[in-house]
Amino acid sequence: MDLQIVDCHCHIFPPLAGACGFPDAATHLLHQQRAMHMHGNQPYRRLRDDVVTTERMLWQGDDPSEAGRATDANFAVGRCGRFEWEKANERYYVQFLPPHMQDMSSPAEVIVAGMDYAGIAVSILQNDHIYGNLAEDFSAAAARYPGRFIGLAQVEEAFAYRDEQLAALHNQVARLGMAGLYFTTTGLFRSGYRPLHDDHIYDPFWRTVEQLGLPVFWVQSANSPVGDYADEMTCLLRLMERFPTLRHVLVHGVPTGLYADAAERITLPDIVDQVMRSDQVTSELLYPIGLGGRQNYPYPRAALHFRQLFDRYGPGKFAWGSDMPNVERYCTYRQSLTYAWDYFDFLDDGARRKIFRENALALFDKPASP
Repeated sequence: MDLQIVDCHCHIFPPLAGACGFPDAATHLLHQQRAMHMHGNQPYRRLRDDVVTTERMLWQGDDPSEAGRATDANFAVGRCGRFEWEKANERYYVQFLPPHMQDMSSPAEVIVAGMDYAGIAVSILQNDHIYGNLAEDFSAAAARYPGRFIGLAQVEEAFAYRDEQLAALHNQVARLGMAGLYFTTTGLFRSGYRPLHDDHIYDPFWRTVEQLGLPVFWVQSANSPVGDYADEMTCLLRLMERFPTLRHVLVHGVPTGLYADAAERITLPDIVDQVMRSDQVTSELLYPIGLGGRQNYPYPRAALHFRQLFDRYGPGKFAWGSDMPNVERYCTYRQSLTYAWDYFDFLDDGARRKIFRENALALFDKPASP
């Protein structure tokens, strides 16, 4: 088909050892250390012999607040895709990004070249505190490469209800042209997860997001003080009921691996099914970043799982994303597309048009303000 494909999950960022939009590099590093504590997809390894270790050394597991940070770990941004630290005179690392990323950066020009090579017309730039607070960078990239990028705003989630965060959101939308909001529940660690994001104290923030017509791209960890994935969907459903015109994107998609039996049959909790059936919700089609460390391309488990979701919810529910450049620790940019485009033989041209373009762009058709 003559289709201008949209990637709904992409990242650009400057070298990660810097402040990257935070007040200083130390605040950025705090977020990065918490993120690597929460990260479970790539293993921790001992540097001297690459042996995998299961010990979690970056945070006190019973204290989700800033006070739980392991301050003696000498946590640092390394090179070649690694975050590194030390404990008991041993060095450790996690290979979070692909090894070719020498200075831990993802320049816009490199992503555009990758988009051209893979056949991607437009990418939605998702924010995350791991990379920085990057609306300024996103705005500059959109100006340099017209029509190629759509940027998402970001706030400090733990304090989003405060006036300075509301002002920051308005600035990112009005001055920098951000068209959606990226919101990760893991960011609540800065307040010790008190209050949670569905507390009524957040209502002015969510009302503002609704009035601005911003789709919310949600990252849930499925294992945090909020609870498991079903608990997180319960919080989301409460917000959906209070703010009925807000639109929501489940970043990384429904974690089908949590709900699959030995025969790969998926049974979703009722609350997850209820969220998925709402017209307010879109789910990413994004499997390689989760399956790539467990199964080889073209990830046949992805086809088995997604077929069940597709049959249940239809093609209007999903938007394809790559998670570039992270996904390149497992496969190429083009393979992050072709595992689905070429191997999901149950998709016809109409379904492809929706999943690989129309559903993503429709998120940015602003509804009337409530």
